[in-house]
Amino acid sequence: MLTERQRIILNAIIADYIHSGKAVGSKALLVDIKLPVSSATIRNEMAHLETQGLLRKEHTSSGRVPSQQGYRYYVDYLMSWNQSTNRIQAELRQMFSRRFQEVDDLLQQVTKYLADKTGLTVLALKPETRDVRLSGLQLIPTDGQQVMAILVTNDGQTVSQSFRLPKGATVQELQAIVSYINGKLVGRSIHEALDSLSGDLPLDLERTIRSPQAFLQLFGDMLSRSIQDKVFMGGRLNIMDFAAGASLKDVKTLFELLEDPIEMRHVIGSVNDGIVIQIGDENINAHLRPYSLMSTRYAVPRHGFGELAILGPTSIPYAELANLLTGVKQAVAEELLEYY
Repeated sequence: MLTERQRIILNAIIADYIHSGKAVGSKALLVDIKLPVSSATIRNEMAHLETQGLLRKEHTSSGRVPSQQGYRYYVDYLMSWNQSTNRIQAELRQMFSRRFQEVDDLLQQVTKYLADKTGLTVLALKPETRDVRLSGLQLIPTDGQQVMAILVTNDGQTVSQSFRLPKGATVQELQAIVSYINGKLVGRSIHEALDSLSGDLPLDLERTIRSPQAFLQLFGDMLSRSIQDKVFMGGRLNIMDFAAGASLKDVKTLFELLEDPIEMRHVIGSVNDGIVIQIGDENINAHLRPYSLMSTRYAVPRHGFGELAILGPTSIPYAELANLLTGVKQAVAEELLEYY
C-alpha cells in the first residue's frame, strides 16, 4: 500500500518519463510536484518505490524510470482521463464526410488518422462477416475477350476479377448465368451462397444454361474473398521508431503477427466494452511483450463487434490514448451503421 505522497511521486515520475523519455531525478521531481519536503525525502520515497518494484534505476543515471509494474499501478489506480471526445468526434465527422465507398476504406482511414495523431501503430478489425450478404454480381466487358466480374456485398464492399472468356463462350451466355445467380442468391448470406455452389446451383444451371464450370469457380473465389478477414494497419513504419532495440528478425516476426487476422483476434479477443491495457509481459504473445497494447471494441448492432488497438512502447501516454480510443470507437460504430 502506498502513501499519498508516494502516489504523487510515482504519478509525477511516470508523467515526466512519458513526456521526456529520460530518467527522473529527485531535484527535478521536487520542482515538478511542489511538495514541502526536501530532496533527500524525495530520494527516500523513490528508493521505497524501487523496492516495491514500481520504479527501476537506469545504469547511466541516478534517476529512476517506471517499471512495467509501475505502469500497471498507474493505469489501475492513478490514471485519470476526462473522456471529453467532442473534438475527436468533430474531426472524424469531417473525415467521414468524404463518404467512403467501402467499410475497408473507412477503417483504413481511421487507422491512418490514429497513427498520425499518436505516432504509434494502429490496428483495426471489422465485425466478423457471418451476416455479410450478396447484393449483386455484374459483368463488364473491357477489351476484346477480356471481361471484369464485380461482386458487391451489403456492407458496400466490392470484389473484382478480370478474366479472359473461355474459347466458345460468349458474354451473353455469362450474363445469363449472372442473372440466374442474382435471382437465386441476392440477399442471401455469403456463406449460404458458397454452400449453394456445392449444392443444387451448378445442376440447376446445367439444366437451363450451358454453364462454364470455370466461371462458377471464379464466382466462388470472389465470394470467399469478400469475407476474407484482414487487419487494417496504420503507422506500420512507426514500429521502427519504438522497436529500435529489436533485431531485424524480431521486427519481421512482429510484422507477420500484426498482419495475421486470426492471431490478432486471439490477441485482442478478450476486449470488453471499455479499454483493455496490456503492458509488457501481460501480453499473451511473446512477440508483443516488449510493448504495450491498448484495445477496445466497437459494436455494430446485429452484426457483432470489431476491434481497435494501438501498439507502442510501455511509456505510451495511457490516459491520452484511452480518451482518443473512446472517441474513435463511438464515431466508428455510428458511421458503420450506415454501411450494414
